[in-house]
Amino acid sequence: MGSTGRHRKRSRWFFEWMLFITVAIGIVFWQCLTRPVYPFLQTVTVVGNQKIATEEIHKMAGYSSNQGSLWFWDAKRFFDTLRDDLRVAEVSTIYEWPASLTILISERRSLAYLASRHGFLDIDSTGMVTSISRNLKRMEAPIITGYKAGRVYPGNRIVEPGVHGALEYLLALNKETRDKISEVNLHPKRGVMIVTTDNIKIQLGELDRIREKARLTQDILQEIVEKRIPVESIDLAHEKPVLKFKQ
Repeated sequence: MGSTGRHRKRSRWFFEWMLFITVAIGIVFWQCLTRPVYPFLQTVTVVGNQKIATEEIHKMAGYSSNQGSLWFWDAKRFFDTLRDDLRVAEVSTIYEWPASLTILISERRSLAYLASRHGFLDIDSTGMVTSISRNLKRMEAPIITGYKAGRVYPGNRIVEPGVHGALEYLLALNKETRDKISEVNLHPKRGVMIVTTDNIKIQLGELDRIREKARLTQDILQEIVEKRIPVESIDLAHEKPVLKFKQ
């Protein structure tokens, strides 16, 4: 009887131990299935961010960059939050076993800025507001003037036809030419005027034949640079371009 009791006790102990191991394996499997797991992670590095401060990304993730194992860090939720941020175009990661994770962020490039009641709006090619800045310390896109938005917030879309016409024109330019544009002025009577970083004024007039005017802008500005032509202004409002030279 004693031998039978010890056998039953060992069997019960073995069953409980196997149950514990099975549950533990199940938890690990669930973690791996539902979220990225980095059991030995020691350092997290964020690269590619300019508009979003690294401290803000740390706060989003709920971690500090040197905090050791992040086994219970909800990385899936963090990456979903980061990808949903309007300032972010793409997120990818590089995991170097066993302890280093690099988060690569590609931020959405502004197509233009627009003044509003709360500051300057970053807007993309669709007119969506991606962020708001109090001032423009570092301009990476032209500013659209002549129209001021009201109470607009990130995630809202600008519906003003003139703004959309200006965005369509900017989008039709190649990057090299677009980087030379500092201002797009919308005037109710004179139409649209472009000002370059070299202070050359380009009169577009009505926003018709947008692709043609964009092509002419590119070609003429390139020729001005190559031939060092002293141009003061360019009129593209009519069928044939008219150039005014500096005196």
